[in-house]
This record gives sequence, structure tokens and C-alpha cells, in this order.
Amino acid sequence: MHRVSTLRVAWIIYGSLDQVSGGYIYDRLVVEQLRALGDTVTVVSLAPNGGALPTLSTDDFDVVLGDELCFRELEPLFRSAPAGLLRVLLIHHLTAWEHPVGPLRDELLALEKATIDAADVCIATSHVTAARLQHEGLAPNTAVAEPGADRFERAASVPNRPTGPLLRLLFVGNILPRKRVLELAQAFVELASPQAELVLVGAEREPEYAQRVRAVIARTRIAERVHWLGSLDAAGVAEQLSLADVLILPSALEGYGMVLSEALWMGVPIIAARVGAAEALVSRSRAGLLFDPDDARGLFMVLTCFDAERELRARLWDAAWHAAEQLPRWRDTALKVRATLSKAR
Repeated sequence: MHRVSTLRVAWIIYGSLDQVSGGYIYDRLVVEQLRALGDTVTVVSLAPNGGALPTLSTDDFDVVLGDELCFRELEPLFRSAPAGLLRVLLIHHLTAWEHPVGPLRDELLALEKATIDAADVCIATSHVTAARLQHEGLAPNTAVAEPGADRFERAASVPNRPTGPLLRLLFVGNILPRKRVLELAQAFVELASPQAELVLVGAEREPEYAQRVRAVIARTRIAERVHWLGSLDAAGVAEQLSLADVLILPSALEGYGMVLSEALWMGVPIIAARVGAAEALVSRSRAGLLFDPDDARGLFMVLTCFDAERELRARLWDAAWHAAEQLPRWRDTALKVRATLSKAR
């Protein structure tokens, strides 16, 4: 790939770049890769509840790249940016998409559309997000830079799979309604398989919702087979993936669903709702099972299938291990971001 001149980038986020969510992990790893490529990337932290906006000058920066999560601040920041400063919006997914049809969704969508219109370039983190932006008439020419899969160290050879009946089902993600952890707990309760255990990794961002999940589990006799591990660092997530038989992501909405490709990188098959990158990953790798997020019985059915069919599990494990060669690396992601920025300058 042609080497472009180095860039001076102001990368706009809320709070710390070390926060544990797919969006922040994406931002952090791309920033690291851009710096490794020789670019100067300055992380500019905004307060989500208002405050003075930074003053950005072409003497200091070539590009201001904002995470769309900060859309309320980015619209005036982009509008006031001096001529010659490239304004780039990084879109994981829109906040409006998290809400049902109604006045709140319309209000958020109008604000986010104004931010999109104020940007010179939009970069989506998945082809699904880019296609939806185009379909809804929000951003017709959106570039795509899919996340890498190689955040964790991969084993040198095919891991040994357990020969016993125990199945370790793993969920990784914050405990939020759009992640559908409640539906996962209900499906696991109904599975009623004594050889299966469920491991939940993620921060309880909405305590009332987490309590509803706990209540579903407490009403049955499976509590000893559900393990709440809370938020883990990268090493902890990698360890849990190395112990898992399958990664489950039942989300109703994902910009990409990075943990899916990370699981495949580690040789772990996936069970996922047909959102984000899930369908494309399963189609390419043949290493997972999908269900329609609107199908109330879909998750239970695929869990039952995975639990009951040992030959199917073996095929999925084998396919997951060989999927790594098809997955992008984080350096690839950063190079796509750089190419988009260079082309737009």
C-alpha cells in the first residue's frame, strides 16, 4: 500500500480512552496503530454533560476525528473548525437506533444527522452500519474500517477440546438491555441442561436491568451454574475465551460486535443474533449459528441445537480455528482509516 505522509490527528472522545466497551477498544487500538505508523494522535477528552469545547488550529492538526458518541458536541465543533482542518466522524452505530420509534428517537436522529452533515468524511466500523446509513439517507458515501481481530495472543496450535459433557457458554459485553442478557438468561433457564454453565463477563451499567437478570436466574435451580465475573481486562477476557466452548452475543443492535471476531481468532465458535457483522462472519467462516433477533424462540433453539449435537460442535470448533486467516488485523484497520483520511485531504 502506498505510504502517505504522516498525519496530525485530534481524536475526540468522552472521558478516558481506557474505558471498556467495543467502541472505546476500537478507538484505543486504532490510535495505537496510527501512532505506530508515525502519525501524531492527540486524544481530546470531552465531558458528556457540557463544558467548553476545545479550540483546534491547523497549526497543530490536519484532522479532527470525532467518535460519533459525542455527537452533541461534535456538531458545533465541526461547524467552527477552521478551513483546511479535515472533519471526520467515526460511527459505530447511532444512539437513535437504540430507541424505539417515537419522539425521543426522532429528536436524537435529527441531532445526529446534523453532526453527520457537518462532517467532511464519515467512517463506519462495519459494512452493515454503512449500508444502514445509506439506506436511511443519512450518510450516502461512508467509508468502512472494520475492527481487527488480533487483540489477544492466539495459541500456536489447535486447543484441546474437552471430551466430557460440560459446556461452557460465554457472554462478553456490558449488561445492558440492547445486549439482551435477560433473554439469554431466560433461554439458559429453559435449556435445563445440567452439563451447561453460563459465564457472564461485563459491567453492570444499569443496576435495575442487571437485577432483573439475576431475578430470572434466582427463581430456578441453576444459579450455581451461572457465573457473574463483572468487567475484566483484556487478559481476563482472553482467559475466558480460552476456556469457552462457544461465545454468545444475543444483542438487538451492534455496530460490529468485535467480540465475535475475537472469539473466532481464539478458535471459539459463535452464537449470535443476525445483527452487526455476525451474518458476514458466520457466512465466511461457517463457524457459528445465527438467529433472528425478533424471534422469541430463536436463541433457545440454537442453544438447544449446540447443546444436543456433538458432531455439530466439533465442526464449528474446527471451522472457528481456521477462521483466523480470513480476519482483519488492527494494522489493517488503521491503514484503512489512514487511506480514507489521505484521500479526503
